[in-house]
Amino acid sequence: MLKIKNIIFAFLICCSLSLNASVVVNVNKGVMKPITLALSFKDFSTGVSNKFSEIIKKNLEGTFLFRSIPSQAFMQNLSGVNDEPKFALWRMINANYLVSAELRMQNGRLYIDCVLYDVLSEMKAGKFSANGNPSDWKKMAHLISNNIYERITGEVGYFDTKILYVIPKKSAKGEKSYQIAMMDQDGDNHRTLTNVNGITLTPRFSPNGNEFSFFSYKERRVNGRLVPISGSIYRYDLRTKKQEILANLNGMTYAPRYSPDGNFLIFSLSHRGSSSIYTLELRTRQLRRLTRGPFIDTSPSYSPDGRQIVFNSDRGGSQQLYVMDSDGSNIRRLSFQQGRYATPVWSPRGDWIAFTKFGNGGFYIGVIRPDGSGERMLASGYLVESPTWSPNGRIILYSNQNKIKEGKKTKIREKIYSVDITGYNNHELLTPSEAIDPEWGSSGR
Repeated sequence: MLKIKNIIFAFLICCSLSLNASVVVNVNKGVMKPITLALSFKDFSTGVSNKFSEIIKKNLEGTFLFRSIPSQAFMQNLSGVNDEPKFALWRMINANYLVSAELRMQNGRLYIDCVLYDVLSEMKAGKFSANGNPSDWKKMAHLISNNIYERITGEVGYFDTKILYVIPKKSAKGEKSYQIAMMDQDGDNHRTLTNVNGITLTPRFSPNGNEFSFFSYKERRVNGRLVPISGSIYRYDLRTKKQEILANLNGMTYAPRYSPDGNFLIFSLSHRGSSSIYTLELRTRQLRRLTRGPFIDTSPSYSPDGRQIVFNSDRGGSQQLYVMDSDGSNIRRLSFQQGRYATPVWSPRGDWIAFTKFGNGGFYIGVIRPDGSGERMLASGYLVESPTWSPNGRIILYSNQNKIKEGKKTKIREKIYSVDITGYNNHELLTPSEAIDPEWGSSGR
């Protein structure tokens, strides 16, 4: 992983500058008409300006909030960040915003300076600069993309982040194996990380992005059927590329997640037909039980402040969402609609909880407010599950199983999809192989 300390990133916004309110994007509602953006890059013998510009274009257009204007349509050739734009010419090609940038080499380092203009108000909207090793040009392009996105939308950028996912494979004998892979958020740089003999699922990033936990179990054939026989919780360090077993517990463990401070893992542990929620303190390896009773309590997820936990349980008769305090007290039911709820996960902003729902013959990805209001469905499919949030809390990734006909046979195809909080812009993420169980996290420190 790139070390951010090798990149000096500076971001300057003049206090006297302001955005025109008429072009501020509201990402809480569907945006049918994208913001148009002109990217003008001047290259002073670096040789990376075209690639740099393409990364920014790909990042911003991938949000479906922006559309970039082809450079062939430009009516002014800017010579660098000190060249004043003629705003009338940029309005003639319907540009809402203009990014003027220059790239240069100095003392073996790559320097990028950018100015963002609000074309409609004819004002500077921000200044951004970055410098680092030339090999880190893509990292710097993601950081510049973050600041353009943040200045225009008011939301935190996420273009320098990583996505974990699980690669499902099946041998000719029908034996399954699952390994964890990671890619950049833009779909580049895929690599397989784990090497565990067994079924590997639910990778979950630590808050700082330097490591992740996951669950793995082995199977045994009993009466002609494969059944799980043992499970372990692992930790994988992304800096050292080493993995270790955190816990071998008496019973099957599921879905470990980190607490917001990174000091605990929370998960469910099944025993004799029931399942309860436990925490594991990572420093002392001390185990603590939070829920009790003859229920199936599973899929716990902390609120961003660490004070509450959402989980799903059948304690009310059907599988519904519940919330409790972080010490296991004050359990209250959250969902009351028809259907069965599963895999809840709290938004990083704390404003929504995403979940899987199945009922009425279908599977859905939905969201609900922490007070139980505002429930709505964002995506549906033959089998959709395992939602996870982008670090800025405005996009959800999820697993999607589709039925694909190949001649007379029907095959199940497993891929990862993305949908934003509005329910728009539902599309597949491209991966080299089938992929499930995504997890979105920071790029590490």
